[in-house]
Amino acid sequence: MLEIKDIHISFDRNIFNNTQIQFYSSSIHAIVGKSGSGKTTFLKSIIHDSSFAQSKMYYNHEEIHQKDDFVRNHVAYVDQLGSYFPNMSIKQHFQFYAEMKKEKIDVQKINRCLEKVNLNNVNINKSPSVLSIGERKRMLIALAIFCDKDIIILDEPTASLDKKNISLLKKILVSLEDKTIILTTHTPEILEICNVIYKIENQEFHCQKNDIDETQETEIKLRNNYQFSSIKYFRYKSLIQWIQYIGIIVISLFILIQSSLIVNSFLKTTNVSSQAINQSSKEMLFIRSREGEIVWDYNPSSGFHDSKPFDEDNLSKIKHMEGVKEIKKFEELTLFNPHSEESQTLQIVNKNGTTKNYTVNVSEGYDLRVYPYYESNDFNDHDNGVYISYGLSQVYNIHEGDTIKAKFYIPKDQYIKGSGLDYRSVTYTLRELEFKVSKIIKKDDGYETGVTDLIIYIPYENLMNIMSHIDKKEEIISSYYIDNVLSKQVSAQPYTMNEYVLFVDEDYVADINNSILEMDDEYDTFSRYLGQLEYDKMMKEAFQTKLLSFAAICSVGLIALLTTQYFLMKSRKKEFQILEDSGVQDKDTKKSLLLENSIYFIIISIAVFLWLYIDRERYAYIIAQYLAVLGISFILLLLMHAVSHLVLKKK
Repeated sequence: MLEIKDIHISFDRNIFNNTQIQFYSSSIHAIVGKSGSGKTTFLKSIIHDSSFAQSKMYYNHEEIHQKDDFVRNHVAYVDQLGSYFPNMSIKQHFQFYAEMKKEKIDVQKINRCLEKVNLNNVNINKSPSVLSIGERKRMLIALAIFCDKDIIILDEPTASLDKKNISLLKKILVSLEDKTIILTTHTPEILEICNVIYKIENQEFHCQKNDIDETQETEIKLRNNYQFSSIKYFRYKSLIQWIQYIGIIVISLFILIQSSLIVNSFLKTTNVSSQAINQSSKEMLFIRSREGEIVWDYNPSSGFHDSKPFDEDNLSKIKHMEGVKEIKKFEELTLFNPHSEESQTLQIVNKNGTTKNYTVNVSEGYDLRVYPYYESNDFNDHDNGVYISYGLSQVYNIHEGDTIKAKFYIPKDQYIKGSGLDYRSVTYTLRELEFKVSKIIKKDDGYETGVTDLIIYIPYENLMNIMSHIDKKEEIISSYYIDNVLSKQVSAQPYTMNEYVLFVDEDYVADINNSILEMDDEYDTFSRYLGQLEYDKMMKEAFQTKLLSFAAICSVGLIALLTTQYFLMKSRKKEFQILEDSGVQDKDTKKSLLLENSIYFIIISIAVFLWLYIDRERYAYIIAQYLAVLGISFILLLLMHAVSHLVLKKK
């Protein structure tokens, strides 16, 4: 027996006021009354808690405190339209409830239940939408039989049915001898089979008929234990819902890939090489005078064939420019033969006397060079020591106190053609030099010329001594062109160092640079610092352009994403309503949505990580990149959740 007492239901007006009603086991009950008297509202109050309805419910004389559990295990509700899960086939309706009870699906049992309601030869793999309203209501009654629900609530079961189907429905309801059936109706024919009839008058239930022998009333023991599983429920989606769900993932990945590109561009824009803006780089400005047209951008010593002596008057003007603190010559020594790809062996002797030999391969980027360091360099410890760059220490595993030995190519004589490309050709001597490392310069210190980061820094005076030292016994390294052509046309001259480095005040470096370039079209300058500023400016302009394109593209993608999510959730409102009518708690429904959103988040996070990993050569900062994109993924997740909340929010 189901008893409901102290019923108070009111919206804009009182519908029920301090009334009560009883429903007996294994009996058919009808509730009649005028339209708008509250029949459907009352049935809804049985299966839902509401702030507009208060009552006390007792089942088999025990008060019901958890209405959701009671409904899920004992009540089947069929509304006027025969509403069904739009995301499930007929078979999946039965499968869903079987899984909630942790039972295996039995197709034969399904067919037997359908046969009991006169639904023979129904294709259970089809959606219930292929059935008429009357057939859908009978299918839902069959589902109640399958679930072994004690109570079947039918709201206007005869609505939209013809006399034939009403007669069939009567036979089916009469056959359900062990069920407590509660129905509302305006159809007199259906009242013929009812054991109990209640009429709503004056906001109360009045019993007009009662054929029940209360002494024969039997109690039905609780026996069901239906438990909703968010994980199992995830797969219950219609084809259109799967398409929408996959579409949301695809659109999200599109947005994230576009985001990864713009984040990569942003990181490149904001990342500044610390070495490019250290004090040495800010104060050092390299200059040269060039013969002929420039072919490549100028990097110190890389274009020494085209370098010629400065005009003395101009060089004097440069020395006396405001902001110029010092001017020195610049030269470098290398391990590779400038006339060929031949390279010398590098020998590292550690403090314990262990020796390691390395073959230096220039083509693979292991281009070691010797640069001078100057009195004004901020990393100069004024100890007349030999320093090496951090990069060189890492590549060749060199430590402080180790000794570097190798044969270096020292410029000796030059043959000047006079004009045009390759203004001069140079011969070299091969001299073995030895450097004991006194300090490894920090990664962000030192200076570079854009050619290599594998550098041995020696005092300026030491380099000048090496360049000026003459030993007639040293091997001369020449070329076929010099020996057989050029030497017969021009005479050899001592090699001249035509490149200079200016130490300037940081505030004047741009002005000095521009003034030198304006002096002569054949003057070239190099500043790592100014180059970085120019690069930053170019990157920021490119980033702004990309940002506008990104905003346009992602706006379209975001609109498509949220629109798809909106229609997906809108199509599922009925689905969630039926879950609620089936006693699935609101928190479990939210868990189901949370699970779906979590799966969505995991899929797009893994997919975008794979994208970044596969295309990692494009991305300079893959970890920061992934964390940024992961954050964007989370924002998309929040937006999706917000749309879901707005669409499914109860009014």
